[in-house]
Amino acid sequence: MSVEQKQLIEFAIQDLVAEIVRREGLSPEAAMDKLYHSELFAKLNNPATGLYSESGGYLYAMFVEG
Repeated sequence: MSVEQKQLIEFAIQDLVAEIVRREGLSPEAAMDKLYHSELFAKLNNPATGLYSESGGYLYAMFVEG
């Protein structure tokens, strides 16, 4: 995984956490915990999926679908 991919994954995680906070009214810590224990988190950390290039809104839709 390249440095650029790692950075993009981190940005995507930040965007998704912000989306969870906004839509579900959770604290950032609770949103991170919820995300880290989801199936999407593993997929997001795999650069082969390309999910790091998607928007927070798109990732949130995937997140709630399970």
